[in-house]
Amino acid sequence: MNWSVPLPATLSASVALSVPTPTLMKAVPQLDITRFAGRWHEIARLPSPLQRLTDRDIRLDIEPLDADQYRLRRSCSEPDGSERRQDFHARRRYPVEEPGQFQRTAAPAWAQWLPSTWKDLWVLAIDRQYQWLMLGEPRLRELWMFAREPQMERQMLEALKSTARGLGYDLAPLIVSGQLRSFRMV
Repeated sequence: MNWSVPLPATLSASVALSVPTPTLMKAVPQLDITRFAGRWHEIARLPSPLQRLTDRDIRLDIEPLDADQYRLRRSCSEPDGSERRQDFHARRRYPVEEPGQFQRTAAPAWAQWLPSTWKDLWVLAIDRQYQWLMLGEPRLRELWMFAREPQMERQMLEALKSTARGLGYDLAPLIVSGQLRSFRMV
């Protein structure tokens, strides 16, 4: 069963969301990997043990390695101007049945046979033009909102936050790490 969360009329034309009830959370039903790959800029996130609270200018590069295997590289700017990188390995769980479901690990290759090293990472919402996306996991502990550009319209972030709340996420600790711009009529 697929439940959609209503978005403001101005946003609904460019939004492709798969938003079920929290107990029936699903990843997006369709995902074009070619368009999904590339650079994404973090706009907001829930605190994660893998990231520092002070991380800024966060980028996620998604690179296909082979059939249903990917490298995720998270990079951010340090206060001293240097760059910190962290690589993850990702795989699609069920490429045909659930194209938006991935698993990720930071474990070295020799330890990746252990099931406990893999964590769910689902594409919960994505724009039809692949200009923004929301990643999360079904235990509702991790959530990220990304855009192709380093900024996002404030209205779009609010719509994504509403979607995340509808899924059951507690957004009280949400960190807005990207730049927001306000929509202005010309």
